[in-house]
Amino acid sequence: MKFINELSFGFPDAENYKRKENKGLFNKIFIKDDYLQKILNPSTSFLIGEKGTGKTAYAVFLSNNHYKDHFSSLKYIRETEYNKFLILKKENI
Repeated sequence: MKFINELSFGFPDAENYKRKENKGLFNKIFIKDDYLQKILNPSTSFLIGEKGTGKTAYAVFLSNNHYKDHFSSLKYIRETEYNKFLILKKENI
């Protein structure tokens, strides 16, 4: 039996798992589900959703691993760029 101070609950944000020393744990706990397959679909370009829905987790997993012949990289955008993207999306440009 472990004491509570011996337990590791990981990080609250998947971005922390980009670091080399944390990749192994993340690969061990990451759940490869049907959504991962949908993300790998060539017609998928962006992950958009509310905070806490797993967007960064999928992006970090794919950028950390060569998964099913896919090479991925993680790009961050600033809020101002995101707002511009939303405007373009609403205008169907």
